[in-house]
Amino acid sequence: MKKNYDVIVIGGGPAGGQAARNLTKKGHRVLLVEKYNSFADNNFSSAGMTLEPMSEFDLPESIVGAYWDDLEIQCTKNRYLWKGGEPKGVVLNFQKLREFLADETRSNGGDVLMGYRYVKKEIIHNGVRVFLNNSSTKKTEIFESKMVVDATGPLRKVMFDTKEEQPEMTLGSGTEYEIEVEQEIYDRFKDKLLFFLGHKWAIKGYSWIFPMENRILKVGAGKTHIKSKDQEDTDKTTRKITEKIIEEYLGTTSYKIIDMHGGIIRYSPGLKDVFYKDNVVGVGDAISAINPRGGEGIRYAMQSADLACQYVDQYLKTGSTNFDHYQKEWKNRKGFKWRLSELSARRMYSRYSDEQVENRVQFFHKNFSTEDMIESLFNFKYNRVVLRFFQMLWLKTSFALRNKKF
Repeated sequence: MKKNYDVIVIGGGPAGGQAARNLTKKGHRVLLVEKYNSFADNNFSSAGMTLEPMSEFDLPESIVGAYWDDLEIQCTKNRYLWKGGEPKGVVLNFQKLREFLADETRSNGGDVLMGYRYVKKEIIHNGVRVFLNNSSTKKTEIFESKMVVDATGPLRKVMFDTKEEQPEMTLGSGTEYEIEVEQEIYDRFKDKLLFFLGHKWAIKGYSWIFPMENRILKVGAGKTHIKSKDQEDTDKTTRKITEKIIEEYLGTTSYKIIDMHGGIIRYSPGLKDVFYKDNVVGVGDAISAINPRGGEGIRYAMQSADLACQYVDQYLKTGSTNFDHYQKEWKNRKGFKWRLSELSARRMYSRYSDEQVENRVQFFHKNFSTEDMIESLFNFKYNRVVLRFFQMLWLKTSFALRNKKF
């Protein structure tokens, strides 16, 4: 293993793996660092998305856990189904996705270091010195690079030192069980993404059931909370909700737990994250590249890596670039849509009563097609939704005026 690189990428998730993959393709000397000894040790993401990212990032079918046709939302009282009729998206095998990106990094000449945890960094005259701890030997090893990519997720460990103040964050956490169920139960859910809204099945957030390989389902619940001290109670709540969905909604007590995990989200409202500082550039959750309503975080993490790598590549080739443009370009692409999504999530998860949630979902089910819902939920494209809303508003106003006239 070399000790000096052009770029060290800390974190082997989708954002870090994609960054390492990109930069090795461009001919740079890259080290990708993953804190676990195996990608199977933190196979924690639900990884539901549309079909577009498969071609957008040139991903192989071998990383797909399942395809989904339909969208379904279960409220406290009723369920609402949007039929697709054909595959509309995928649920990725998160472990296989990360393994694929690491293998691509190796095949392009990069190095992958498994089982090393980030300790600290030092800024030096020609770049960054990085201290990594070997989880097996407990020894600390030192590497140097011209740049470091922070792909450590919501903790932002590289960008910010331990006691350094970070921007204001909205907090959330969740629990997910990967379970093996009876064939007849799996068959009920194998072709759809199912979300739960309302106080019976979710609290200040949403819950889900996603299909994976045959007889395997991912069941989870997520919740927003205000302060980090609420974390413990939140984790307990999401575990209870997840188990309630499995036992009451799925109707099984004989399931086999394959994996059980939890995670946190620290999201900066208005994208006020630090994108670049002292030869460290952030990607993925480290810059809040996640749908605030909770969908397709992987796609946006990988998109942020693609964009960041354009600036890193320019810096490595020319010795200079303006990383402020990286932040501005990302905000120009996502900022307005993210803001709308933030407002929508805040209303739906924190302010709406059960009845209001039901009425809103019923309204969407009555007036919007499957394609409309996919565009809104996953792609932040509200044109059809907004147009339909104003059409309906115009019709109601016209009807009221006619009645008043006569």
